[in-house]
Amino acid sequence: MPLDDPDLTGRRVLVTGGGDGLGRQMTEAFVDAGATVVICGRREEPLARTAEELADRGTVIPVRADVTEPADVDALVAAAGEIDVLVNNAGLAHRAPWPQARSEDWRWIMTLNVESPFWLFQRFVPGMIERGWGRVINVASVYGLVGGDASRYPGLDLDIASYFASKHAVIGLTRFLAAQVGASGVTVNALCPGMFPSPANDDALRPEVIAALEQGTPMRRLGTDRELRSAVLFLAAPASSFVTGHSLVVDGGWTVW
Repeated sequence: MPLDDPDLTGRRVLVTGGGDGLGRQMTEAFVDAGATVVICGRREEPLARTAEELADRGTVIPVRADVTEPADVDALVAAAGEIDVLVNNAGLAHRAPWPQARSEDWRWIMTLNVESPFWLFQRFVPGMIERGWGRVINVASVYGLVGGDASRYPGLDLDIASYFASKHAVIGLTRFLAAQVGASGVTVNALCPGMFPSPANDDALRPEVIAALEQGTPMRRLGTDRELRSAVLFLAAPASSFVTGHSLVVDGGWTVW
C-alpha cells in the first residue's frame, strides 16, 4: 500500500478544528482516502463551507462544538459516534510579552491545546480499545521541540509563551498515553509541523517573513499541503501499526539547526 495514499474506506475520523487552516487540509486528505470525516469547531460558517465544498468527494459531517466546554464535548461525542481516528488539531496561541502574561489567558490556552485532547482521548479511545484498532494523532508543533528563534519573524514578536509550553505538554501527553494503551491496537502519535501556509497566518507571512523562514529552513522553502497530507495519512494508516509514542516532525529540517 502506498504510504502517501492509504485506503481508509469504512473508517470514521474526527478532526477538531477541521473547518479551516491545517485542519481543512487534513480533512480533505481523509475524505480523499475514503473515510467519513466528522469536523468540529467553534464557528459554524467554515464547518458548513468545508462540508459543502467536499460533498462531491466524500462525506463530511460538521458539528459546531467548543472542545473547551464539557457540554459541547458531550454533544460532539453523541454526534460523532464511533471514531476510528481521532485528530486533535484544534489549538491557538495567545500573544503577550511574558512579563505581562495573565494567568486566565494562560489557562485558556492550556485548556484548549492540552486538556481538550485528553478529554477527547478519554471519551473516544475506550471504544477503539474494544474494537482492537484506533489511531490518535495529536497535532503539536516544531515549537513543542525547540524554544523558538525570533529572528525568523522580522517585524513580529514571538511572545507566545503559553503556546510553546502547551505544545511541549502535548508531546509529553502523547508519550504517556501511547504507553498506557500500547498493547491495545491503538497508536498515539504527535504530528509536529513546521511552517505551512494557511489562511490563519496569511497576515503574518509578509515577503520579508517568508524570506526569513525559508532562510531558517535547510530545504529553503515552506511546506506544501501535499507534504502535510502524506504525514497525517501515514499516522492514520494501517501501515503505521508499529509506530506509537512518536513525534513525526515535518519541517524541512527546521529543527536540525
